[in-house]
Order: sequence, then C-alpha cells, then structure tokens
Amino acid sequence: MVCWFTDTMREPNQYKMVVFAPHPDDLSISMGALAAFLAGQGVQITPVLATDGSESAIPENVLREHGWAGGEQMSLRGRIRVQEAYEEARRLGLGKVVLLKHQEWFNRHRTPPALLRRDCSLNAVEDFIPGPVTPAALEEIGCLVQGMDVCAVPDPNDRLLMHRIVTQMVCEVRCEVPVMTYKCLSTVVTSGPQFLFEFRQELMDVKCHALRAHRSMFERRRQFGGYSNPGSEGYDNLVTRADRELARAHRSSMPYAESYGWIQ
Repeated sequence: MVCWFTDTMREPNQYKMVVFAPHPDDLSISMGALAAFLAGQGVQITPVLATDGSESAIPENVLREHGWAGGEQMSLRGRIRVQEAYEEARRLGLGKVVLLKHQEWFNRHRTPPALLRRDCSLNAVEDFIPGPVTPAALEEIGCLVQGMDVCAVPDPNDRLLMHRIVTQMVCEVRCEVPVMTYKCLSTVVTSGPQFLFEFRQELMDVKCHALRAHRSMFERRRQFGGYSNPGSEGYDNLVTRADRELARAHRSSMPYAESYGWIQ
C-alpha cells in the first residue's frame, strides 16, 4: 500500500516522486521516515520548498554564525533555512532540493504590521494573510509535477493557511498525477481515509537526524518557544512522541507510524 510500485512490473528506481514542503523542515517532520525508506529502495524523490521559511524568527546567535552584523535579516533567514533543507535532504538520501522561484503569495503577503515582529517575521503563523497566487507560480509547479508518478502535499485539512495554499496550488495543476497527502503536526483532523507507514527505530533515527539539520528552528523553539506547536522542546522529540502515539493508537506491530491519504 505504501510502496505503490510493488503492484507493477516497474523497478523502484524508475519511479519519480515530488514532495512539496510549505516550510523547509516540513518534509522531515511529516514524512521523513517514508521518504528515507523510499529513497533507500531507489525511488527518485525531489523535495520542493514552496517557501524559503524566512517568515520565521531566528535567534541572533544563529544569525551571527552566518555573518549577520545587524540590520535587515529576512533574506539571511531564508538562506539559512534553505541551506538547512539541503542538509536535511542529504541525510534522508533524497535528490536535489528545488526552491520555487515564484513565491508572490508568500513574500508579498498582506499581514498587518501589528502582527509582525520588528524583524518582519510573523508573530504567529496563523496570522499570515497571503498575497496573490500568480499564473507563473502555478505554471512552475505544473512543470515540476509533470512526468512524476506521484506527488506529496500537506493534508488539505491542515490548520495552517500556508500549508493549505501549497496543497491547493498542486491540486490545481496536477493533471492525472496522483496526489498523496501527509499529516503534519498542525493537522488536527485528517481529510479522509488514511493508511499508515509503520517503521522501526532505525528509520526514526534517520528521521530525527534529518530534523536536527534545522538548527535554526531548534534554537528558535529553545529561545522563543513554538508557533503552531507551543513549547521549547525540539521537533525531534515532538515528532518521535507523535509517531509513537499514532502507532499505539492503531495497535501497530511497529513502534512508530506516519499517516497518509490520497486526494481523488
């Protein structure tokens, strides 16, 4: 069920999958174990960053490590987070990371200044008010989906608007390409029937190792607390606990599980 290629005569290394991540760390958080497993089977996986994540606050000690000397920092935040996504993909064994060029809905957002921090980061991701989704953005996504055997997006019921916009854009241009949905930490109730990818400690170790590539977000949580997931605890601990609880809830024979669905 997870390895859809097993029902065909094609070899795994002939399969191509594209994963759309609204934020640079969403891939590992939501489907790091499955992505690492499929990559290990030979499936060609292309991670796509829908945004550079520059709306997130990053502590000054991390910024200074990357050469920040005061002043404007939004572009630096984006570069830091994209670099971390490159390392995340390497640790998962995935292909080259693609950063979408057309992010007008994200970088031209209309969020009121009162809801932004002094460094122009979002005070709360729920307060994000998007700019327009342009035809160029849809065309770019359509080109990435074309020729793929499957693409993965956040569950359409996710409570974060940034996540839902990415899913909507992909669904608008996917043509006949199957769309698999993944459950994020910000997905409270999934949109339809789910299937589990159950896995052992070895894959959880890989998943957490990939998550730790996002040091800026670990430091952000430690110093500022979380956004949609409150607290200062690292995402590796949050995700480990969530995947363990999911496996227990479904009485899985494996210690961990990730949840997925399909958009018809």
